[in-house]
Amino acid sequence: MAYVLIVLWNLATLVPIWLGWWDVFAVLGLYWFENLCTGVVQFQKLRDAEAHSGSKPEAVPLSKFFALHYGIFTAVHGLLVLVFFGLVMGGLWQQGQAWWLSAIIIAAIHYLGFRSEWRARQGWTRTTPGRVMAEPYARVLVLHVIVIAGGWLALSAPSPQSILKLFALIKLGVELIAAFIWSRFALKKMP
Repeated sequence: MAYVLIVLWNLATLVPIWLGWWDVFAVLGLYWFENLCTGVVQFQKLRDAEAHSGSKPEAVPLSKFFALHYGIFTAVHGLLVLVFFGLVMGGLWQQGQAWWLSAIIIAAIHYLGFRSEWRARQGWTRTTPGRVMAEPYARVLVLHVIVIAGGWLALSAPSPQSILKLFALIKLGVELIAAFIWSRFALKKMP
């Protein structure tokens, strides 16, 4: 099911790119929003894992550290996208209803994944708070390299849509591979 969810939330971006509806800023803005959704879901998963870990509570729970660290990271990323791409491209208000519809779809799919993959299957029984905290960082690091590099290339290319399509497909592939690797890592015996 996790792979289906990854494909679905990527389709919310791929389809409008393929139809030529969006510019570089719209895509980067949506990927920033996706990071925000990931952070919210991971924070709640981390709180669940901490509550069910059976170990002594930490003085500063990992969930609070994660919220601060990931929150700052996401805020800075959003600011960079806005400054470097948004001011050039005109802002989200010019992207139209398709952007907001895609954002709602991405948020709904993240929520569905949280409910079906984590809560319904009691995901905290198969992992540790530390593993939950580490989970989004590899994806986010790769996403940033791919997306920001793709954004700069698209802005300088004669055909930005071709670059956006290529990098959106690369992002989808990387996320599927990362999910596969992470699922194998998460299934290893816990100490």
